Amino acid sequence: MKKLYTLLTAIALGAIPQKVLAAAHVLVIPEDNPLGPGPTVGQLITNTVNILAFVSGVVCVIAIMIGGIMYTTSAGDATRLKTAKDTILYALIGMAVSISAFAIASFVNAQLTAP
Repeated sequence: MKKLYTLLTAIALGAIPQKVLAAAHVLVIPEDNPLGPGPTVGQLITNTVNILAFVSGVVCVIAIMIGGIMYTTSAGDATRLKTAKDTILYALIGMAVSISAFAIASFVNAQLTAP
């Protein structure tokens, strides 16, 4: 028990902030970006929306494929057949929502970034 107490005390004392003896440096921010001109906010939004639309499209296609496999392997079982149909239906609904969200986000971004 004493070893545990000693270990916990050492950890607690090590966690206490200690005085740092370091020279103060002045932070100089360069006026020019050394990496070159970066993307604008509109470009970042466009890239993000495009990536999310691609990912959601891939997920929807995979869900439709899984639903199709479930449908073909249901072997006439009514509950498995209903589950497969629901999977395909929900994947199609998700794809429709994803396409709508992409269209709305693209329209809003175009209106906000228009000169």
